[in-house]
Amino acid sequence: MYKNIRMAALATAAVTLSSFGFGVVIVSSLGVPALHAQERREFSPDRAAARLAERLNLTEAQKSTVQSYLQDQQSQMQVLRNDTTLTRDQRAQRAREITQQTRDKVQSILTVEQKQKAEDLRTQARNRVQERAGEQFDRTARLLDLTTEQKTQMQSALDSQRTQLQALRDNTSLTPEARREQAQAINEQTRNNIRSLLNPTQQQKLQDLRESGRGRFRGPMQQGGPRGPAGPRGQRQGR
Repeated sequence: MYKNIRMAALATAAVTLSSFGFGVVIVSSLGVPALHAQERREFSPDRAAARLAERLNLTEAQKSTVQSYLQDQQSQMQVLRNDTTLTRDQRAQRAREITQQTRDKVQSILTVEQKQKAEDLRTQARNRVQERAGEQFDRTARLLDLTTEQKTQMQSALDSQRTQLQALRDNTSLTPEARREQAQAINEQTRNNIRSLLNPTQQQKLQDLRESGRGRFRGPMQQGGPRGPAGPRGQRQGR
């Protein structure tokens, strides 16, 4: 449990940078921000502020201010991680609040030009994600030897999943628990739909790939759940 809490805290601590176009976005229906391997091991406010300063051409004063914001966020995340009185949903909600507060504070010190640069970086990041998503889909189709019809039907199923998860993320009336449960249902339905498109040989091949990869192979059915506007990524679906 504590490992998951730590990863959620690190992920939300990095969301501020990810929202400005830094970091890799996981190939998922909601474009959930991911951490580089180095950042997953240890999030550094100093390095993060330096990256932001370089990309957005921050002044020394801005860089110092951002650094203090990120240090404060890291401290709050550490306290949150150690708070055993909270439920998982309460912890996730608080993580979203901390991250959103940090994001708002960073945004408030940017000039108009810097905000535009940040938006440009976000767009570039989205484009890279779309390219990688296409490459991943093509790789899966090749490994499973899908027919043209199967590829079309599978892409349709994934597009439907993305649309449903996007709508779910935008539904602010739901509690985190309800959102997670609905995401799990959507993802399970998508997995079932895709399995129904595969013949027995392809189904076994997919299972073999997932088992042999032990987390390294991420086929099109391994989609993440939704998160809040600034929160950690939803619970990953099991194999």
